[in-house]
Amino acid sequence: MKKLIVLLFGTALLFSTSAYSDVTVGFKVGNGDLEGTNAAYTAGSTNQAELTKSKDSMFGAIFAEATLGDTGLSAGVEYVPLDADITLDGSNSSTSANVEDYTTAYLLYMHDTGDAMVYAKLGYSQADIGTINASENTTINSQDTTLEGPMVGIGVQTDELGNGMVGRFEVTFTEFDDISATTTSNGSASVKKSADGELFTVTFGLSKTF
Repeated sequence: MKKLIVLLFGTALLFSTSAYSDVTVGFKVGNGDLEGTNAAYTAGSTNQAELTKSKDSMFGAIFAEATLGDTGLSAGVEYVPLDADITLDGSNSSTSANVEDYTTAYLLYMHDTGDAMVYAKLGYSQADIGTINASENTTINSQDTTLEGPMVGIGVQTDELGNGMVGRFEVTFTEFDDISATTTSNGSASVKKSADGELFTVTFGLSKTF
């Protein structure tokens, strides 16, 4: 995934050197709602049913885009300079894992409807997962270290607000691939536990094109 980000960003910078290309930088803030589902599993004589929970939180991100000629397309990279501890058990933070370096590489298509500038974006997101903090008597034998999946989004861009700044209202949806960890507890045989998730965001941003 990191190679994909480097490739897209490198392509954007290449096109940004053209007289027909512009570079846009900005930031956005808003709310993200993350829904995660633990798959059912059996550990010895214990049967754990599937569990789904969600959590919403405010967040912020910075982004940079470069237009790709006269195509209406831009290549962009977005980065969330925050980390978070994530768990499906809100009463037991000891079983959480830290997620950081959340980055999305994307293509954005901007269209002028005559009344407003609207856009759609398609990309791929990835974050690093730190070591899982296991509960007492549980050993983590192996675990996935990345959270990733495709992202789609739509938005509206305002007219100039002043000093070359424009506003954006945007919604996105990201569907994360399955992640898994293999554990042993209380002397039982190792058990593979898996989960997936979905992220829905609503944000407002400000950006400027150079």
